Amino acid sequence: MLLGSLLIVYRWRGTLLLLINPAYVNVALLAGLCLLGLGIGRWRGAKVAPSESHVSLLGSRLGAALLILTALLGFWVEPRPLSSQTALNRGVSPYLGASRSQPQAFRPKIDPRQRTLLDWVRTLDVYPDPYTYEGQPVQVQGFVVPDEQPDHFVIARFLVSCCAADAYPVGLPVRWPRSEELAPDSWLRLEGRMAVEQRDGQPQLVILADQVEPILVPANPYADE
Repeated sequence: MLLGSLLIVYRWRGTLLLLINPAYVNVALLAGLCLLGLGIGRWRGAKVAPSESHVSLLGSRLGAALLILTALLGFWVEPRPLSSQTALNRGVSPYLGASRSQPQAFRPKIDPRQRTLLDWVRTLDVYPDPYTYEGQPVQVQGFVVPDEQPDHFVIARFLVSCCAADAYPVGLPVRWPRSEELAPDSWLRLEGRMAVEQRDGQPQLVILADQVEPILVPANPYADE
């Protein structure tokens, strides 16, 4: 009953968007309703009939205690979006990789300013030559990941296939003279143009930011594939 209630409350608060792909939110809500209904039915049935014995590795009382503790922790600990440190640990890439995206999933747009950060990453994944996009305008939003180069940071998003456990970060480096003033994990909307810089002896696409505007964390901070 507690676990079912937890899923229902997460759906009502919108917290499920921090944990799973939006496509599975209603499935999780249905699972919560089923768990709650089964729990109520089991609880009412236990009043009129003794519970049947069954084999349990942990024992029925310990198993129930662990489930209750898990549900209570879920009510107490507020889920948060994945952080920039997680992005650094998993490695921020401007490419999706062959295992993550197929060329037929690419949808070109005429105006570069209409591309989201994920659109830019998908574009680079299909047409990786950075000089193709030099000078093009860009308008994207994401969260700040620190960069080791002076006057640079990375604007990133997490992509979620199923849940936060399989999320992986993608992003693009940004050159902005006041980058040291930006706090990690802060969300920004920026405008600028694309340029090419040499990194580790290789040309790489970089956003030259003209305007950087702080924004609130979106209700769904992840981008689904």
